[in-house]
Amino acid sequence: MPTIQIATFPVTAEFHSAPQTFAASLNIIKTADGHIQSFYGVQTENDKQGYFISVWESFEKQAALRASPDYKVVVEALRSTTSDREKFSRHNIDVSTDAVKALSSPAAEIVIFTLNNGEGDAPALTEILNELTAKLDAAPGAVPPAYFGQSREDKTKFVLVAGWESLQAHQDAVKEGTDPHSSIAKIRAVAQPVIGHSHLKVV
Repeated sequence: MPTIQIATFPVTAEFHSAPQTFAASLNIIKTADGHIQSFYGVQTENDKQGYFISVWESFEKQAALRASPDYKVVVEALRSTTSDREKFSRHNIDVSTDAVKALSSPAAEIVIFTLNNGEGDAPALTEILNELTAKLDAAPGAVPPAYFGQSREDKTKFVLVAGWESLQAHQDAVKEGTDPHSSIAKIRAVAQPVIGHSHLKVV
């Protein structure tokens, strides 16, 4: 089953001035067994927030790279672009669909949900997100499929990824009165979302 690693971190000025240096330092990932695609970029809403997202054939193959001595190069690359290491977060989620298409869209939406009452709310949020992703896929301006998963590292967190032709397309698709909005309105009863968008680049 494919695994997606989503890392978020506050970025340094160097990340903005020479992003190609960051990308080049991650070349080791591209040749790793099981690697499918990796992306990086800054958040549209806050350009001091960065993303590094990698797609793998399985969690086990990603774990094999992390266990290898070569992985320290990747770790140092990420550390060099993080202005506050205390705010670096990483979540791995398992999905059963094409994970690359949404990430390759002009406006990739990344949402991190925190359950209100711990793991006990996970089934309720899963039900709502299944409903929501189906509606997002059918919305004008969507680049489906949207997908989500529970974090392997923190069971109180879920991550949703959806692709859009533009930020405006997403805003129009979820505004009050739309089909997706009716599902979104249910979410805050069980979880709090943090939403961001990015025009991600391929590593």
